[in-house]
Amino acid sequence: MRKIAICDSSGEALGTMRRMLDAQYGKELQIATYSSGEELLRAWQKDERKKADIIIMDVKAEEENGINAARQAQEIFGDVKVIFSTGTLECTEDIFEANPVYLLVKPVKQEKLYEAVDRAIEQIEESEAASVTLISKSFIARVRAEDIWYVESERRVLTVHSKEEDIRVNMKLGDLEERLPEYFVRVHQSYLVNMKQIRFFSAKGVELSDGRVIPVSRPRYAKAKELFLQFLGEKAENG
Repeated sequence: MRKIAICDSSGEALGTMRRMLDAQYGKELQIATYSSGEELLRAWQKDERKKADIIIMDVKAEEENGINAARQAQEIFGDVKVIFSTGTLECTEDIFEANPVYLLVKPVKQEKLYEAVDRAIEQIEESEAASVTLISKSFIARVRAEDIWYVESERRVLTVHSKEEDIRVNMKLGDLEERLPEYFVRVHQSYLVNMKQIRFFSAKGVELSDGRVIPVSRPRYAKAKELFLQFLGEKAENG
């Protein structure tokens, strides 16, 4: 079940959007309402289980800046999809700082609300499809494939070097390779690299965007080079 939070200082607006969403999505959506962005942030910080996948945020509720509240929610709680609503189109250029899914103009039309929520759900599903689940005896971690820089294998233990942290899990490198997108390349018996993060590729090694260098084994060099050129949309030169 997806969770959606509606944030608006108008009780009438909250009630109207809630009824619209209930009518369209029923039990597919768990809906929470807040009278301000500040109230939403306090509730989520007190109990992170209240965090929603999607926020419908009023751009300006009295003196409060809904854009700032939405950005704080994203910074603190990660990838939250934001739909803004506004009664005026003035000074809305700042909404793009929160990378919104949609901008609704009040009074909110039913079909536009559904289009915005459907788009947000579609983006969430696309992100989930590009994620990988890592399971160990003590934890379960879900990591976005794009956030993985490279994977290192040592004695059947993998270290997944991601954007946020390094995760160690008992797993075969080949098994993880099968579950990752095609933009990952095996450059060594013990290394799997995200080609989106490669800055320099040679027989001596792969340099990543942050300067780390990953070894390339001689048996895998030709195939890895071919795959990297395909990824870049280039053709390999003879020899």
